[in-house]
Parts: sequence; structure tokens; C-alpha cells
Amino acid sequence: MKEDFDPSYDDNNNQDRLVKLEDMFSDTAYYYFDVNEWEGIIDHYLNTLRVEKAIKALDFAQYQHPNSAELYLKQAEVLMEQNEHNKAIAVLKKLQETYPFNPDIFIGMGDAYSRKMEHYNAIINYKTALELCEDGKEEIYFQLAAECQSLEKPAQAIYWLKVMLSEFPDSIEGLYEMAFCYEVNGTQEAGTEFFKTFLHSNPYNHHAWFNLGNLYTTLEKYEEALNAFDYSVISFEEFSSGWYNKGNILGRLGRYKDAIEAFERTLELEGPAAQTYFYIGDCYENIEKFGKAKQAYQKSIELDHDHLDAWVGAANCYLELGDAEEALNFCEKALKLDAKNSLVQYLYGDVCKALGYFDAAKRAFDNVIEMDPSNSEVYLDYSDLLFCNDEKFKAIELLNAGITLFTNQPDLIYRMGTYHFLMGRKNSAFEFWTNATLIDDNLKQSIFEYCPQLKADIEIKDFFS
Repeated sequence: MKEDFDPSYDDNNNQDRLVKLEDMFSDTAYYYFDVNEWEGIIDHYLNTLRVEKAIKALDFAQYQHPNSAELYLKQAEVLMEQNEHNKAIAVLKKLQETYPFNPDIFIGMGDAYSRKMEHYNAIINYKTALELCEDGKEEIYFQLAAECQSLEKPAQAIYWLKVMLSEFPDSIEGLYEMAFCYEVNGTQEAGTEFFKTFLHSNPYNHHAWFNLGNLYTTLEKYEEALNAFDYSVISFEEFSSGWYNKGNILGRLGRYKDAIEAFERTLELEGPAAQTYFYIGDCYENIEKFGKAKQAYQKSIELDHDHLDAWVGAANCYLELGDAEEALNFCEKALKLDAKNSLVQYLYGDVCKALGYFDAAKRAFDNVIEMDPSNSEVYLDYSDLLFCNDEKFKAIELLNAGITLFTNQPDLIYRMGTYHFLMGRKNSAFEFWTNATLIDDNLKQSIFEYCPQLKADIEIKDFFS
């Protein structure tokens, strides 16, 4: 059996081999290594992407051991790393003449054909290797599944993964690839059934529970997903990915306090992470704890200075806390990161509006309308900006354009009625409100949210009673 060779470990023998080999490269010394040692040395150079040194090491190795089948296999690997796939296949075919029953040769052929994108030939060779080998079947099953995926045959890929997992149920790689196959094939329901069956026999496999949760998430079955992620962390309490995804699902379900706990557990296990702090901030923001949300966003920014969403979140929190000046600072940083982001422009417009920067706010809202034509809400904020700055007719003109684009958007129609009422056009106001109530009677409260003093108006009370 080939010995492990990894100089990154604190192994004086391994380090000594590399030092000796460097002397050989510089022609200052000559040393003898056995085949296993040469294999380890070449693997080290390939794994660290130093192909030229791997080639030099192979030359020395084959000089010392000219008839070694293992080194011919290693030669084929080196050729593949040089994209010399046909030469690698030629080396392996010649080796096959002497060793027709060596499964490693057929695995190498499969690898070479796979790199050449000749997936059917790769499958033929992997299947031959499977018939010949006693050990290493797990990796061959996985390669067969990968080739089927490359041929866009997910059903066959799933078949090989099922065979693999029936023999090697602890294969983490196989479980994740299985979930991926079901997802890309659009057969997540079948995937959930597979994992539920698998878990009957392997109830404590936290990776299986995790993948079941992910499949339920893609199906938007969030309660089932939460249950699966719960079991993933019950099976292995220190499974940070399980806690992280559990936090995401709890957030989607509106259980923000529980989500925060899950994300905090993730931080305990994984250490500080910008995205995790961002999600914590988002949860606090959703329960209107803007101070704590701001702190979490700032931690996210400290870890990733280019985290756009964290800058936006912090800016919004400062705005909610009444510190529009600081909100502007954060908003301007977000704009530097992505000035073409309509959400950033929208927030910038709101901040400028709060600060009384009328022209800057107008430009920002104009940008939002141009960048995101599907955003109807901007017509409310933009028209309010105009209306409150004595440009009432422009406000009505703008809102009318919004109503033309979004014909059945009741909040726009309610607002139009409100503007008309405030301008003394009561008949027009009641006409707009009548049309709005026909679309959604429940949104009439938006009138009083925008202009609370209208609650005391007798005519409006009578109209909506």
C-alpha cells in the first residue's frame, strides 16, 4: 500500500525527502527512493500545482525504477495535468497489454477520457474497472454518476449513486451529489422520498437530514425543511451548516428570535462570518430592534468591507433610528459598491428625502424608475416628495403615470384619492377611493397611515363606514 506523503504534516522524513530531492534537481546530490516514496513525492507536487517539479521527479523515479507499473500510472497522471490526454491514454494502453486485469489502469483511462469530454468511453473504462477491483469501488461509482451527469442523464447518475450509497452509506460526497442530481433533474419530490427511505436505515446521518432539508427548501416546504434541519443538529450538535440553514428557514417562517439563536450557534461553531452577522442583523431589523440590527450589520462590514447588503441594512437602521446623516454615509458607501442597484438608489432617495435634499432625492427616485420598472412602491415615495415640496400637480402627474403602468395597484389609487382630498377636490377623491375599495377594501387604512388627521374627517368616516 502506498504510504501517505504530505509535507504539510510535521513529518521529518517527508520534509527530508523534499530537501534531498531539491538537491537532486540542482545536481548537487543523488539519492535513491523506493517506488512508494516517489509516488508520494509526485502526488505532493501535483496536489500543490507544481507540475514542472512533478515532471522532474517522475524523470528521476523512472530512471531508478524503469519497469514500475505504478510509475507509468503516475506518468499518465502527469500527462493529464499537462492536458496531454491522448499521450496519457497511449501510456495506459501500453501498460494494459502487460497488466490486463489492473483496475487502476482502467480508472486512469476513464479519467483521461473524461477530461477529453468523451464520457461514453469514460463510462466503459470505469465499468471495466468496477468489474476488476475489490477495493475503491466507492470512487468508481461516484465517477460513473459524474459522467452520467455530464451526459445530462440524471436518472442514470441517480442509479449509480443509489448503488454507491447502498454499499457505502457513510459517503458524504455521495449524499450531496444525490441531492444535487434530484434538484437539477427537477425531481425534488422523488429526492425527499429517497432520503426519507435512506434515513429509516441511517437515522443518525446528519448529512442525510441536511440534504433532505435542502430539498424541502427548494420545494418551499419550510416546516418540513425545519424539521429536517432540526434532526441534522440533533444527530450532530456541532453541525454548523445545519444550524446555519435552520436559521435561514426560521427567518423565512418569520420566527426571527429563534433564527437569531440558530445563527449565533453557527458563529460559536464556525467563528465570525460576514454573512451570518448579516442574517442576524436582518432578523433584528425585522423585529424592529434597529440598534441591535445596526451592530450586527457593522460586524458584517468589519469582516467583509464590500458586503453591499450589510451597508444597505446599516443605512436603513440609522434612518429608522433618526440619524439620517449617518444613514447617508452608509448609503454613499453602498452606492460606491453598486450604483446601478435599484434598492440602493431607493434607500438613497429616502435618506436624501429625510435630509431635505430635494434634488438628490428626485434623481435617486428617477433612477429607481429607470432601473426597476416593476417597482410600483417608488411612485408613492416619489410623489410624496413632490407633494410635500409644493409640487402637487407634478405629484399627481407622476402618480397617474404609476397608475397607468400598474392598473390594479390599489395603494396607488388610494394615495391619488388622498392627494385630491388634500387639494380640496373631494369628488375626485371619493371617486378614486371607490375604485380602490373595489380592488382591495382592506387597504383603506393606508389613507390614515399616510395622513392620520384624516381619521377625524366626518365625510371620510361616513364614506368608509
